[in-house]
Amino acid sequence: VFAECLQGIASAASAAGHAIAPLTTDYRVGHEEQAVASLLAGNVDGMILVVSDPAESTALQRLQALGHPYVLCYNRHPEHPCVSVDGEQAVAALVSRLVQLGHRHITMVSGQRAASDRAQQRCRGYAAGMRAAGLSAAPVLEVPFLEPSQHTLIEHLRSPNRPTALIGSNDLLALRCLRAARLAGLSVPGQLSVVGFDGIAVGEDLSLRLSSITQPNAELGRQSVEWLLQALSEGLPPPPSGSRSLAHGFRVGETCAPPENPLAP
Repeated sequence: VFAECLQGIASAASAAGHAIAPLTTDYRVGHEEQAVASLLAGNVDGMILVVSDPAESTALQRLQALGHPYVLCYNRHPEHPCVSVDGEQAVAALVSRLVQLGHRHITMVSGQRAASDRAQQRCRGYAAGMRAAGLSAAPVLEVPFLEPSQHTLIEHLRSPNRPTALIGSNDLLALRCLRAARLAGLSVPGQLSVVGFDGIAVGEDLSLRLSSITQPNAELGRQSVEWLLQALSEGLPPPPSGSRSLAHGFRVGETCAPPENPLAP
């Protein structure tokens, strides 16, 4: 995901005669603050950022106080300039798609929501989609992203009231769901549908192509650069009111199908 976005950023910046200085923070708030401080010390013209939670980010508060130009990419918040996809709406639409296929028992699988505003938004979309379908949302199954064990997922899939469909808040979690299904003895998509979010390229290379909500990652990067450079030319930080929302897509793949008992309550 970020590799494609970074390529879009690099290409757009290079075409405009600018160089980029990428930094990673591993979604750690302290590292975000250090990264912004480092970039400010380097006198960069502007920043394109992905932060854990813009509502609580002290790094963003510092940039706002300084009036330093920045654009958030992937994040979505009314008080910050953002280029993003509406993850909440995308997952709500996916739930509707699954319900139309006959699924009634759908579970959302997420990483640690406190570490990502995108995960929070996608989980809200799941709840909204279930409400719109007149169904009760199951508790979100939170799986620590770096935990190698599949125990939590396997246990859930072996329960008497197991879901017929799992939605991963990102594609890497969806891949873990596929492995957990195999270890639990469930066939995909016959006994369990699995859908991810991001549309990562590796999902195309599996024995079963991963069904996934897709994002225009390179375009997100390109438009972030375009907006930031426009603001720099005008001498003003990009305004939150100009935030851009790009359309999501859906890769049909081969891991999503009607359930074995489509009309089960």
